[in-house]
Amino acid sequence: MSALIVHPAADLSYASFVLEGLAEVLGPSNIRYSTEGFPNRFGGGRVLAFYRADDPMARCFVTFNDHPRVNQMGVEWGRVYGMVNVRDDDVNGGVVPLGPTFGVRLSSSSLTARHLVHSFVWAGARPLRAVVGRARAAYQHQRRRTTIGRYRPGRSDPDYVFFTAWPWAKHTEVNPPRARFIEACRRAPGLAFEGGFAPRRRRDVTEVLALSAPRRYSITDYLTKLSRSAVAFNNPAVHGCHGWKLGEFLALGKAIVTLPLSRALPAPLEHGRHIHVVDGSPESLDDAIARLRHDRAYRHALETNAHEWYETHLAPAVLARRLLRTLDE
Repeated sequence: MSALIVHPAADLSYASFVLEGLAEVLGPSNIRYSTEGFPNRFGGGRVLAFYRADDPMARCFVTFNDHPRVNQMGVEWGRVYGMVNVRDDDVNGGVVPLGPTFGVRLSSSSLTARHLVHSFVWAGARPLRAVVGRARAAYQHQRRRTTIGRYRPGRSDPDYVFFTAWPWAKHTEVNPPRARFIEACRRAPGLAFEGGFAPRRRRDVTEVLALSAPRRYSITDYLTKLSRSAVAFNNPAVHGCHGWKLGEFLALGKAIVTLPLSRALPAPLEHGRHIHVVDGSPESLDDAIARLRHDRAYRHALETNAHEWYETHLAPAVLARRLLRTLDE
């Protein structure tokens, strides 16, 4: 396969999932960086743009924004336009719904190094705050995330649930469903619950302070505890987006209790097969938790089917092949 030319502005925190897939499919040495062949007004942020080295018109523009607005420049420049958060009505032959990706540490240290070097060089021509911000984001990403190989299904414990989430001070509509889930777990008879809202240093989201976790969890602890959890809870996040948690839950093969999803997917996630959909009321959460704890066959079916969906439609290499195949159509 032809090498890819990637614009160095891509933010590794968001683009890493797709970059990991492209590296798995093409090999890390076939991912090259340059600003040539891209629009002069191309900026950084939650985007990934690339084209085939042997066919500069085979262009792909991918956005990882929370909001579902289509980037018109990306549509005009790219033959393929990939979006994590796209409305069903906006999906067409050139707009590819990626599904709920999440940040990973790249498996290839050489690709990571090259990405960071080219990213800093690109940022160096911009204001100093851009360089500092890029350096800080890269450091935090490497420290807080882990490789895709660490996302493996484990054995769930019907008497244990782990859940943690960031309490939003601005997008406060995201917090209440999560709070109701934590409360439902705390009152469930015989259930050991661990977690809660991640502590904010400012303690400024007062309505969830009583539901705070005792500490923030490292990615290693997070995955270990989540793998053991009988249930994983999901709700549409900022701007109704697919949060990272949904992708992580699918990769780990969890029994997912979720509010209705509001963004397009590469294939349906069906209630009773891949996920368990609730309306978010306390009663619906109580019933879902009880059923998934005590109906082992149902829990196991959701776990198996969720992971199969991930392997079929979302895994980095699968996603990368879908984008590359669409480029050639």
